[in-house]
Amino acid sequence: MKKIIDFGLRMKAAGEFRRSERGVMDIGAILLMGIGMVFLAVGFIIFPIVTTATDALLAYEFTTNATITDASFTGFTAVVGITPLLILIGFISAAVFAMFLGVRIAKGGGGTKLDLGSLLLLGVSMIFIAIGLIILPVALDGIATVIHGGGTGVNPLYIGLSPILLVTPLLILISFVSAAVISGFFGIKRVGGT
Repeated sequence: MKKIIDFGLRMKAAGEFRRSERGVMDIGAILLMGIGMVFLAVGFIIFPIVTTATDALLAYEFTTNATITDASFTGFTAVVGITPLLILIGFISAAVFAMFLGVRIAKGGGGTKLDLGSLLLLGVSMIFIAIGLIILPVALDGIATVIHGGGTGVNPLYIGLSPILLVTPLLILISFVSAAVISGFFGIKRVGGT
């Protein structure tokens, strides 16, 4: 039993020596800096796709009634107009934050928690943006169909439905962008071990 305890104490001392040793590099720090570069690259790759998708949203017209456009929906045009900038700043911020955590870990300021969940959170953040931009035109058509109501508008018996329908596209867009930001932030935070 004494040999096992002595061996355990020697291993603990060796681990403390290794942590204080200069030149030792945590592979997680390198991976985190690599994730930062990926975010930067993906941000600039996805940016033209996002601007094309938002151009289509800003030019939206309901096929049955051309008077229902993107401007018909409460606050939608302004938020769609700023979405490409928000997404680009989000990817650049994620890249800078990941690089910062990687450098901090490399200097000995913590460790990484490399697990599948944190990497999935990072991937899901990018998927939320794509799904949001794919689902919005479909949602706009569905909402415009109800607002048009076959030419008669929303049935007056549905009290309060029209204002909620008019703000729904804005809520959908904000929810997908927010979900992307939140999942990306927690993904980086979990990988960084903070």
